[in-house]
Amino acid sequence: MIKLNKITDYAVVILGLLSSRYPNKFSTSKISEDTGLPVPTVAKVCKLLNKANLILAGRGANGGYYCEIPPYEINVADIVESIDGPIAITACLDESDDLCSTQSICLLSGNWNKANNAILEALKSVSLSDLLNPEEFLKTQNTDTSVLHT
Repeated sequence: MIKLNKITDYAVVILGLLSSRYPNKFSTSKISEDTGLPVPTVAKVCKLLNKANLILAGRGANGGYYCEIPPYEINVADIVESIDGPIAITACLDESDDLCSTQSICLLSGNWNKANNAILEALKSVSLSDLLNPEEFLKTQNTDTSVLHT
């Protein structure tokens, strides 16, 4: 079974919150409160998302995390790669691993690329807005966005 890790799932939740409530900025404690995720987990995920330039961090009294990218412009592949690195369904596709010990006798000889590319394209075709609960998304759009959450 191919399964995303929990941190990647949490990244989707946090990105959904931040991208649907732009331009509001959120502290890690506010994100934790709104998502139900522990503050240390939120901090870890936000650092990874910030490093991947999916969210930004503001400093100072009006600081906090925010996302300027609309949810329809963020695809699932971007989210997965921001947390887990490049998408590779087998070790022979993972460029960070050493060469496979059975490479010289392997009957597949790198032909996993077709399957890997199909999965990658499928993940690229699904946007964050496709994952957002429409009722919740509409509620966030009807709130006062001039209030800054910190």
